[in-house]
Amino acid sequence: MVVASPTPVCSDRIQDIELPVIDLSGERSKVSSLIVKACEEYGFFKVINHGVPLDVIAKLEQESISFFSKSLSEKEKAGPAIPFGYGCKNIGFNGDLGEVEYLLLNTNPHSIAQRSKTISNDPRRF
Repeated sequence: MVVASPTPVCSDRIQDIELPVIDLSGERSKVSSLIVKACEEYGFFKVINHGVPLDVIAKLEQESISFFSKSLSEKEKAGPAIPFGYGCKNIGFNGDLGEVEYLLLNTNPHSIAQRSKTISNDPRRF
């Protein structure tokens, strides 16, 4: 989760962009090329028609809010992000200032089950 600063450091560099939206219900090769293009041009995108129920998304968002509100020492128990875990990077390119925190997870269910013990207060929910 990334939140923009309410007081931009350098407002003349801020640009509105149209966030790329990738519809996963489309034809596979078309979807693949749209993902590559979005990654190359923006570095991120929004996915729709992915089939994940809204209640699952809401639970994951609540768990992420809970995780990222923990103390640094608690968050570091889930790291480092080599290749999976908690990480924090300073940003400063193109006039941006601050830090970005992230949590990289493996899609292997056993790996997630093991890592969830350091991420969530209630690993069964996670």
